[in-house]
Amino acid sequence: MAVAARKSVVSLMQKTLDRQEALSRLKFKFNKNQVEHILLSYIHNGNVSAYNDLLKVLQNYPLNDDNFHILIEDSLSCVVLLGKDCSQFVELVCGVEWASRSQELVELFNKFVMNVVTAHSYHCPNVMSSLLKFFKVDGENWDDSPPAEKIAIWSNIHTIIAQIVATIPMTSAVLIQTVLEEFPYYKASCYINRVFVHNLIWMSKYIPLLQEQIVTVIISRMVLMDVNIVENSKNKMQTEIFEMDIEQENSVSETLDYCMLEILKWLEDERDTALSIFCNVFEKVILPTHGIRHVQFLLLYTISINQQCADRILTNLWVVAAGLHGLGPGALTTRRTAVSHLAGLLARCVRVPNTRLIHYLRSMAEWCHSYITATQESTTASDSTKAHGAFHAICHAIFYLVAFKNHHLFMNKESLNFIESLNLPRLVNCNLNPLLTCPPQVTHAFSSVTRAHQVVYCQAIIDKNMRHTLQSATVEQYDEWFPYDPYSLPKSGKIIWPLCIEYKDFLKEGDDETQYSRMKKKMEAEEDDYLVADPSQKLASSLTNSISPGFRTSESIFV
Repeated sequence: MAVAARKSVVSLMQKTLDRQEALSRLKFKFNKNQVEHILLSYIHNGNVSAYNDLLKVLQNYPLNDDNFHILIEDSLSCVVLLGKDCSQFVELVCGVEWASRSQELVELFNKFVMNVVTAHSYHCPNVMSSLLKFFKVDGENWDDSPPAEKIAIWSNIHTIIAQIVATIPMTSAVLIQTVLEEFPYYKASCYINRVFVHNLIWMSKYIPLLQEQIVTVIISRMVLMDVNIVENSKNKMQTEIFEMDIEQENSVSETLDYCMLEILKWLEDERDTALSIFCNVFEKVILPTHGIRHVQFLLLYTISINQQCADRILTNLWVVAAGLHGLGPGALTTRRTAVSHLAGLLARCVRVPNTRLIHYLRSMAEWCHSYITATQESTTASDSTKAHGAFHAICHAIFYLVAFKNHHLFMNKESLNFIESLNLPRLVNCNLNPLLTCPPQVTHAFSSVTRAHQVVYCQAIIDKNMRHTLQSATVEQYDEWFPYDPYSLPKSGKIIWPLCIEYKDFLKEGDDETQYSRMKKKMEAEEDDYLVADPSQKLASSLTNSISPGFRTSESIFV
């Protein structure tokens, strides 16, 4: 109801502004050659007064078709004279609404712009900026595809951008810089951000050399939105919740949701080219970012629709996690993040076969056993765990996968033999003590599963660690971040949810409801608000009484 009321107010205000603009157009009229005379007088004679009046008119008054026609024709006649002193004039002319006019006027404007940038390349940044600003106009959101009239207007803008880059290839660098400068603030309206992302993707299709750079810019901004959502959620758990904070978080969540839809559609439409590019962008932008909740699901979608991408991504994640890339072991944070992604994808993605799960579990276990051997088990449990951070992270991934995929890993004698071949007791009982820093929900789930199948008994170590924790306040605890926990954005979730496996407690049977159907019911129940005030509270209810609610983060298990 609140959203509908806001939309009606916006619509009413827009109608008022449209009437005011219509009246403004009647207040003045350009005479033929008038603009040309003003420009020539300013350029040759330094007549600043008339020139400044012209600038004020262009700034403050919308132009009807007749005035627009005279303005562009007169400007065309003296394009050669529009040097750096006329930069503001060129910028204002390019900022006049033109893309929605008749085809004749659009072509006339196109001719003017091309003449300006070819005669004076230093006007390119201002021209590009003016063109991109037309993608930042507010309006009504759409469901499946933008209205035809909007597509026609955007098409006119893209035609000019494509011609500029094709005519002057060096302007591609200017275009990317302008995209960075003009990208809307992430707290701007959902429509503005979505339109900008939609048109950047459109742009990437006709300028293939810039495709990866454009997608990198988009994903970077989406990560910023995601980080903001996470930070707001953490702050709300520590401070009093204000209605304004909730509304702001919901607004950013809605914006991210629709931006996710645009990228998902691009990945589906472009397939091979887009998937390869996205793999590169993931490694540069998403992988180094710890703690986000939504953007990384684009990777899960990617490996779901392309097995070659799946092979590449999973292999690269393991190479980074294990420090096998030949460039040194790498930063601990990045290695831990890579392990989290690898374990999350192997556990959550519906279309990752068990053969891959077995392959990476074996690789992780072999790496950990080699690490234990290399340290000669001489390190005591009281030593700093930070020095062995990668070992602890990979052990945690093994514990996580054994607990999460217990229905697959303990379903027959052959599977049980494989688990026994991992020699889990050696990992659990080694002096490096990986259970000490393992997230509690993973520890308890792993302990329950392995005890039930008589693979390893962890309780003695858990009790010992508990006593050690009570006696010492300096025990290092790793962040409890599981990047592929249940996805909470409703629009894009309809595409993501069916691709995700939900955690099933091995002690509980008979729960056949899928994550898709459960999340769909929850979202349909929220008719008045776009998102619930605190999604983590709502999501936790589906796993009540479970030790490990989907291996959710510590914030998410708050009930």
